[in-house]
Amino acid sequence: MGTLARSVLVTGFPGRQPAVHLVRELVAHDERSVCCLVTEGRQERALELLEALPASLKERVSLWIGDPRSMDLGLSGEEFAALTERVEVVHHCALVTDPAGTAEEADGNVRATAEILEFAEAAPRLRRLVCWSSATVSGNREGFVKETELDDKMGFRNPIEESLYRVERMLGESADELPIVVLRPALMVGDSVTGEVEDLDGLYLLIRFLLSAPDDYRIPTPSRTGVRISAVPVDYAVRAACHIAANEQSIGRTFHIVDPKPVTVQHALQLFAEATGRPAPREHDPLNLATALMRAPGLQRFRNTTRAFLDQLKTDVIYDDRNTRELLAGAGISCPALESYVEMMVARAQQD
Repeated sequence: MGTLARSVLVTGFPGRQPAVHLVRELVAHDERSVCCLVTEGRQERALELLEALPASLKERVSLWIGDPRSMDLGLSGEEFAALTERVEVVHHCALVTDPAGTAEEADGNVRATAEILEFAEAAPRLRRLVCWSSATVSGNREGFVKETELDDKMGFRNPIEESLYRVERMLGESADELPIVVLRPALMVGDSVTGEVEDLDGLYLLIRFLLSAPDDYRIPTPSRTGVRISAVPVDYAVRAACHIAANEQSIGRTFHIVDPKPVTVQHALQLFAEATGRPAPREHDPLNLATALMRAPGLQRFRNTTRAFLDQLKTDVIYDDRNTRELLAGAGISCPALESYVEMMVARAQQD
């Protein structure tokens, strides 16, 4: 097969943030062509993103209109056969990991993974099936969570987390037959260098709240200020993922892509206050952070997202990342500290 006939399939482009960065990373550093499975409603946005690529890279990307949740990925029989013949690596990024996702989206996660597994079984040259799950698959668990662990004993905070658990169980059942790699990124934020981000949710809700508040406003702190927040910039997550997936030792393993030195909620609030020019967070305030965010006029349309994010801030978890550290050792790929890119996050939030 020629170089262009050897391909990487990416699902979730352009709707999922890691998929957008992943396509750019692959066309720049992988010799294979990149096939993007794009839903019809996302086709225009996909073309816009590809237009921004240099001509020499753009010609190595092809769009395949379909849907990972549909039979045969929503492709014609001819298209499905052509794609299975050429694909060597699959990056399944189409999973909805937003904790505010609906029950319908959660069901879609399971359907999409079942279809991707069928595609993988039909692909004779497949070398890797990389599934982008989330560290939040741990649900309500607190304390130390290992990469090797996957259970539902403590339950889940929302349908999305439960669907990711079901997805990973399905992947585990196919691990003996297929070269599967599971990635579990922590709370993902925008590019640490450019600030680019698809959705201003998660930690951006705190920044937007501060930007809309009076200059002298002191943000209240939550009752559990010591809860750790493991945020990772999408550019780091993608570089780490590509390096891990390229290593044959990744097959059959799960990788937490997290900040090895996560900040506490209290420290994150201090950083955001400084970056937005607001006073340091207020302690022992009767109006707690949850109440303040849920009442904020500018965030009314994000009520479900805000509630889901606050649930995350109540759950104190440390994610073991020994598998990730092992395969990234000596690669020069490390997670930047929140302090180094918080100004970029604020600048991006100010543009909205």
